[in-house]
Formats: sequence, structure tokens, C-alpha cells
Amino acid sequence: MGSKIFLALLLGVIFISTVKAQSNQSLIKEGAPKIFIDCGYCDMNFIKEQIAIVNYVRDRNDADVHVLYTSQRTGSNGSDYTLYFIGQNEYSNIKDTIKYTTFGTDSEDQTRTKMVEALKLGLVKYISKSKVADQMKISYKLPEMNDKKIAEDDPWDFWLFKLSASGNVNGEKNYKSLYISTSISANRTTEELKLSFSLSNSYNESKFTYDSPLGSETYLNITRRQYANASLVKAIDNHWSWGIWLSANSSTYNNINIGASIAPGIEYNVFPYSESNQRQLRIDYKISSKFNKYVDETFYFKTKENLYDHSLEATLSLIRPWGSISFGSEASNYLDDFTNLSYGIFASASLRLFKGFSLSVSGDYYKVGKQITLPLVGATREEVLLRRKQLETSYNYFAYFSVSYSFGSIFNNAVNPRFGGGGGGMVFYSY
Repeated sequence: MGSKIFLALLLGVIFISTVKAQSNQSLIKEGAPKIFIDCGYCDMNFIKEQIAIVNYVRDRNDADVHVLYTSQRTGSNGSDYTLYFIGQNEYSNIKDTIKYTTFGTDSEDQTRTKMVEALKLGLVKYISKSKVADQMKISYKLPEMNDKKIAEDDPWDFWLFKLSASGNVNGEKNYKSLYISTSISANRTTEELKLSFSLSNSYNESKFTYDSPLGSETYLNITRRQYANASLVKAIDNHWSWGIWLSANSSTYNNINIGASIAPGIEYNVFPYSESNQRQLRIDYKISSKFNKYVDETFYFKTKENLYDHSLEATLSLIRPWGSISFGSEASNYLDDFTNLSYGIFASASLRLFKGFSLSVSGDYYKVGKQITLPLVGATREEVLLRRKQLETSYNYFAYFSVSYSFGSIFNNAVNPRFGGGGGGMVFYSY
């Protein structure tokens, strides 16, 4: 009986869908270019509402125009966006690049409005060559006579300051936790020079209660961390850069009461930095001097020590219409002990291998050298279970994957936000 009811409901849904199919075809604009927006953080509802003259498809292989978004964080805590318009099919000989910038003080509405205006600008040449060209209207806003000119000088001289505080509490009968974090930062970014300063502090407390036949046992876990850093990065030319990094830290988890370091470094990018939104092959080398004063005496009978180490890292990143890939390798060791070598590899990829199929993978593996900060007394059972102290290991790894396949209608023009559906909201990625 249950299967018959389900079958009847299914046939009813199919019948209603078939009846309404003809009216829903009006969502498809005959003769309009098919557009694929390759952007994981764009407000697609807003885009469809503001640019209704084109057809939106859900796969790049069905598109006449593939719009690829890339972004980089700016010194003003905003983002510098680059839109690559890649013509396909009858538009295969038409390509374009549009750039725009958002600021850290922009609201979500201001950000998405800039995004739509950039899209409109890039789509003009494609729409103008389509059958719906006569529906396109181009307007120009004349400046008002009483508009005042905006001064080009910056009273803050490109400096950006940020104060932040966050925290959370949660619990139940046998568990309670408290987390508090504060930070302050100052940054100045220009095309030739990047300065950065920051201070942060965090406190994390967790309390567990375990009821056993012998009675109630309580475990209290408290970790504290303070960190300060400063850096200067200077451009040499379109391939070379140099920099210097200073830091100070304290961490109960890492057995460091006071730690400080200074590290000069140099970087070479095989590709020009001007192409960093599409491809990068960076080789970084740093050499550092460190001082550590430990909370507990270490496994090597040290309460404090001076250390010197260096590191070499190479990273390749590519962004293409079919997706993005990044992989690299890193190695480091202390200068007084070349047998104490740490090294690792890391990789990530987000690919559209064929129509409807998407694959995302990422992972890393690191071979850990001697852990010179480990306390001599080791860790108690409670500290191991609660991960209150760093434990001895010779390696660590992480892996992630996601696979999806979709099929059906290629069109994606409809906007339906009922009960929270249809997207909306924006999440920004930094590179």
C-alpha cells in the first residue's frame, strides 16, 4: 500500500511539472548568450535579478561565456578582483579582463553592486553580438555641477588599523568551556612595500566531568597563547622580493614561556607578480635566529637556548577555466645539526574534469625533526587525553576530498529565496 501511495504522488508531481513546463520556458531567453559564473562566493540571486538579459547555466561546458573570478586581499582589508571573460562557441574569439576593488568598510550591498557593475561591463561585447542586442541599454551618469572633487591624498598614508575581540561559552551537565581572544593589528600596503604588525592573546578553558562507579572525576584543561609579530616585505622588481620577520610568543601547549625570533628572507617568482591572479611559482628562502625560554626543562635538558635555522619552500599555483591547482614542498633544519631535518609536501586542487563532475582534494604530509621544545617530564594521562601539551611525533598529515556529479537542465535562471533557498550571502576568500 505504501509503495502505491508513493507512486501515485510521484506521478502527480510529474504531471503537474509537465503542465507547468511550458510556462516555465519563459525563463529561458531565446538568442541570449549562456553565461557560467565561476565564483563560489558570489550572490547569484542578486546577479540574476540585476542582469536578466542572459541565460545562466550551471556548467562551463554549456556556456557561451565563462566568467572566471579571482581575488587577492588588499592592504585596506578589502579585495582586488579580476574577472576573466572567456568566450566559447560562436564567441570563442572574444576575451576580456575586468578589474575592480572593494574596501574593508564596504557593506555587503556595496560589494555586490560593484560586482554586478563589473559583470555588466564585461558582458557588453558578448550581448552586443547576440540576438538580444536590441534589448541592451547603455547609460552614462553625468557628474553634477556641484559635485566636489575627492582629494587623492590619503590622510592615513595607507595604514589600516584593526581591533578585535571574540569569545564563546558552551556547556552541558558534564562539560563546560570558555574561549576568549583579543587582537590588534596595523598594516600598510603599497605596490612596493608591505608592513605588518600584530598582537594577539587567547585563553581557552575546558572542564570535563566523568561519573564512574568510584565517584565523579573532573578534568580541567587551560591553555594560554600570546603572540606578536612584525614584518616588512619590499619589492625589488617584477620577480624578486626581500623581507624580514620578527616575532615573540608564549604558549603553554608548546612549552614556551618566552620565545623570540628574527628572520630575513628572499623570494623569487618565476612568473611576473603582475600575473599572480593566474599563476605563481614562488621560491622562498629564510634564515632565522631564535631564543626560547621554556616553561619546563626540555628533553634535551635546556631551560633556555639560542637557535639558528633556515628553510626553503617552493610553491606552484595555477588558476585556469577548468579549475585551480596548488602544490609545493618545504624543508628546514637547525644550522648546528643538519641531521635534524624537517620537510613536507602539500597540494590542493579544485577541478571540473568533465560536464557536471567536480573534484576537490587537498592534503599535506610533514616529516618532523627533533622536537626540541618537548618537556623532559613528558605528559600525564590527563594532558594526553585533553591535548594540553605537545606530544612527540615523527610526522603529521592531513587529507580532504570532495566529489560531486550533477545532471539535468543546463539552465539556472530562476530565483526563489523562499525558506532560505536560492543562495544569497557572501563569503570572501583571500589568496
